[in-house]
Amino acid sequence: MINLFRIFHIFFASMLLALLPVSLLLLKRVKQTAGTPAQLIIMGNMNLIGGTLGLIGGLGMLITGGILVWLESYKWFNFSEFPWLAWKQTIYVVILIINFSVVVPASKKLRPLIEQQLASGTGGATPEIRSLAQRIGKFAPIMNILAIVNLVLGASKGIF
Repeated sequence: MINLFRIFHIFFASMLLALLPVSLLLLKRVKQTAGTPAQLIIMGNMNLIGGTLGLIGGLGMLITGGILVWLESYKWFNFSEFPWLAWKQTIYVVILIINFSVVVPASKKLRPLIEQQLASGTGGATPEIRSLAQRIGKFAPIMNILAIVNLVLGASKGIF
C-alpha cells in the first residue's frame, strides 16, 4: 500500500515539475508571436496548463504526502527527527503561499482579459495583460526551483 502512494506521489510531483519545461517552451512562443492574437492564445493556454497541472499536481502531492506521513509514522515539521521531510513540508508551504497570494489572483484576472482582447480582435496583449503575465512569470520559476529542491530532498531522504 505504501508503494502505491509513493508511485502516486511521484506521479503528482512529475506533473508539477513538468511545468518548468512547458512554461519555457510556451514563453518562447509568446515572445515570437508578440502583438498578434496568437500571443493571446498561447498566454491563455499557458494559464490553463499551469492552473490545471498545478491544481491536480499540488492537491495530489498534498493528499499523497499526508497519507505517506501517516502510513510511514513520520511527523509534521519535525526538524529534529526528519529534517529532510520538515524542510520539504516547509518549502511546500512557501510554494502554497506564493501560489495563493500572487499567482492564482493574477491568473484569475488574466483569463477574462485575454478572452476580452481576443473577442475585440485588436491584436496582441494589452499592457495590463502583459503586467499580469509578468507577475506570474516572476514567481513561477521560483516555485519551480523550490519544487526541484523538494525533489532532491525527497530523493536523498535522510542524507541532508
